[in-house]
Amino acid sequence: MSSSKKHLNGNKQSDILVGVALLLLAAVFSYIGFSQPKVSNNYTVSETDTQVYSPEFDIKSETTESLSESYEENDYYASSGGSQNTQSNVSFPVNLNTCTKDELMAIDGIGDTRANAIIAYREQLGGYTSIEQLKEISGIGDAVFEKIAPYVTV
Repeated sequence: MSSSKKHLNGNKQSDILVGVALLLLAAVFSYIGFSQPKVSNNYTVSETDTQVYSPEFDIKSETTESLSESYEENDYYASSGGSQNTQSNVSFPVNLNTCTKDELMAIDGIGDTRANAIIAYREQLGGYTSIEQLKEISGIGDAVFEKIAPYVTV
């Protein structure tokens, strides 16, 4: 009889342990469920919630310097008596042998460093004979070349 009492006590203890474990799991899941933020289905965005960043650039000084440098040789402004424009309109494709740094920088994918490298390589070559020569410049690989090729010519 004592062995059957031990067996019943063992079952009773294991049932109690399983019950306590289930209560602990229920408590953990309840805590996680109720601690999460509520999600609304009627979420709307109004114009006052959105902000658009639009920086203002001081291109007047940069453009004026580059225009005065590029037109000093031509005496364009001296003969026409016109005033310098602060914004230049770039027409594409840009001729690599005659373009200015600003015209090159107007092409997406060409920044200050690449524009300087393109002009320096042009001076070293004495002029480009094909646009594929741009690939020889450090920093202009196949991906960048494919991006800028439609915008340049010789």
